[in-house]
Amino acid sequence: MSASAELLTLVWSDEAAGRVQALLDKWCRDLDYRDNYSGLHSGLATQFALMLARRLRLDGKTRVGLWVAGHVYDFGKIAVPEEVLRKDGTLSDAEQMMMRRHVTLGCDLLRDWRLLREGPRWLQKLVLDVVRYHHERWDGAGYPEGRRGDDIPLAARIMAIADAYAAMTMDSPYRRARASEKALEELEANSGTQFDPTLVPQFVAVIRVAMRDGSLDVLRAMTERSAA
Repeated sequence: MSASAELLTLVWSDEAAGRVQALLDKWCRDLDYRDNYSGLHSGLATQFALMLARRLRLDGKTRVGLWVAGHVYDFGKIAVPEEVLRKDGTLSDAEQMMMRRHVTLGCDLLRDWRLLREGPRWLQKLVLDVVRYHHERWDGAGYPEGRRGDDIPLAARIMAIADAYAAMTMDSPYRRARASEKALEELEANSGTQFDPTLVPQFVAVIRVAMRDGSLDVLRAMTERSAA
């Protein structure tokens, strides 16, 4: 049994956990096919979020919720036209509006998802919180609600950092990948404005350990293989 499936057995039986993992991995691959980015990106962001959760010693339920949320937090992009997802260059105001809507649309779509509707209430809340609020900012300048500080759910604050780091360190339709250390410096520069200033140092520390011991490269390679 994979480490991910073993984590999921905190909520589901062994057989059901395997089905959940297969389903969500497929969703990531399907989304990646649409824009050559989000599926692999989501897989990496999920692993980065779990690395931070383990460093913070968050409980198993929170880590399960982050794993599920990490596979679906960009699900609303399924309604964004492919020409917008694949656009090489600056998005127009209208296109940016389309992209911003993916958080509320994803939340609306997933609220009726059987896996969440029939699952534990805490799992539904955590996943939908991440989907809806992962683009909020610590200083209140994010979307969709302009929440600030601790009013943003912890899991969403974790995913915001993991999502940003994953985005900065891989090629996308919008930019070339940055070196890992440069991406960490960018997180530090935006600590207290875009990101939770208590979480950024913890994330930077855990990534730098993974850079030194080689596990970061292994993680990237494993995620790429699973998305292939």
